[in-house]
Amino acid sequence: MLNEKLQAFIENAPQLQSWMEKTASRETVARNLLRNPDENSAAGLYMAARTLYGIDILDWEPETFWLTMTQDGIDLPEEERNKLMAAVTLQKVPSFYWDSIVFQQTVQALNGELFDPEALQETPGAYMAWAVYEAGVIRGLDPEGETVPEFDEDVQQFVAVCLKREGYVCTPTPLEFAQDNLDSLYPKKSNASGLKTRTKEAWAKLDKEALPRTEFSENSLGVQLARMAASYLYVQDKADQMAEEISMFR
Repeated sequence: MLNEKLQAFIENAPQLQSWMEKTASRETVARNLLRNPDENSAAGLYMAARTLYGIDILDWEPETFWLTMTQDGIDLPEEERNKLMAAVTLQKVPSFYWDSIVFQQTVQALNGELFDPEALQETPGAYMAWAVYEAGVIRGLDPEGETVPEFDEDVQQFVAVCLKREGYVCTPTPLEFAQDNLDSLYPKKSNASGLKTRTKEAWAKLDKEALPRTEFSENSLGVQLARMAASYLYVQDKADQMAEEISMFR
């Protein structure tokens, strides 16, 4: 499960609708964010675009975005364009939740990585974890109040395969929806099941606030905990950055 701080952000996302109502101060924030987009979150970019151009952006073609922004002196790099388009698509057609190809490309977009639209590429566990979390926040900004869909089998299996090849036996937060699929990829007579149980028990006991200072043993359990910690901290860092961006619209 997500820790309380992260979960609260998703649950409170619908309340951010009023933060995208255009005012002079919010317009300044939005323009500054879009003109200095390096490393900004997709949620922040989406809120900036919504603030400047209104809800109609959900019906815009990509070319309309770039032409309008260029006329406003805004030139987003390709990585940031992909983030913004991923956010809009999550609102309009959230196939991220049922199509593994869309899921993979969205994961890369939300993490600022370019992708090959013609190929299915494996993605790191930490990247998938962040994308699933940020997608939940973005869906919370949906003006129609739609809920976050469940992940279909196609996406569950893709996540499990990527995690298996990366060496996980226990799904990191918030990829728990793929745990059964990950279990099925390990032989029944392997030690993966026991290691998963020990990892879950040890992870539950860890002080998450102390993770940046925690050293893990160089054994099978320590390696699993180190992977879990790296993913957790990546999501936490990205969430803190996103929260800082979004708070500017208050």
